[in-house]
Amino acid sequence: MPHTDQNKKEILEALQADINLSRAEIPALVELAGKTRRMHFRKGEFIFKAGDESNNFCLVESGKVILSKESPSGKSFTYLVATKGMTLNGITCFKSGPRLFTARVVEESSIITIPCCEFRTWVEDTPAVAIGILGTMGELLDGAYTRIIDLIDESVETRILNVLNMLSTRIGPELPLTNGDLAEMVGTSRESAARVISKLQEAEIVSKSRGSITILNKEQLEQTASSPFFII
Repeated sequence: MPHTDQNKKEILEALQADINLSRAEIPALVELAGKTRRMHFRKGEFIFKAGDESNNFCLVESGKVILSKESPSGKSFTYLVATKGMTLNGITCFKSGPRLFTARVVEESSIITIPCCEFRTWVEDTPAVAIGILGTMGELLDGAYTRIIDLIDESVETRILNVLNMLSTRIGPELPLTNGDLAEMVGTSRESAARVISKLQEAEIVSKSRGSITILNKEQLEQTASSPFFII
């Protein structure tokens, strides 16, 4: 079904909310918006599952989506909590093979999709976006390496600090995370995550509200996360 003028405007705004797509000139984004399809999902529904074919680029227009990976033992590991303007699989459009993560909707969401083949061709013709995506790939690799080292050799506090620092650098100070989400991301209990967040609140580094964590002092967070020993 063709997009109405209002739909086109809304889709363009969602594309501009992405840190890399926003590098494109408006005419290029209008062209990309013309390739999109809008899909709606109810709470609890899956957008895709690990092992599915990666045929479409997906971007969150509204709502909240959790990207996770389940281990052979059945334990679920949360990789990312995605909200408006965040991509679910931008990187996998540039590689062949099945999806690595499962995307589950945790509140009613609207998702913009673009066939991967068309998205790749558009990116190739839009160098500023390509450079941004390469930078994101580097950040993801660094983040993955840091989290592996954390899980092997660091305390729960340091793991949480590193995740908060990494996410706030990528998506800003407002993080759509609960204590449970954070616990799953660093491999600890909800109670342990809550204790660390409480200490960070006392130190006025973060504030906590229902369903979100706000970074109040990014500079202090970075200094604390990079310290050899974390004590608050």
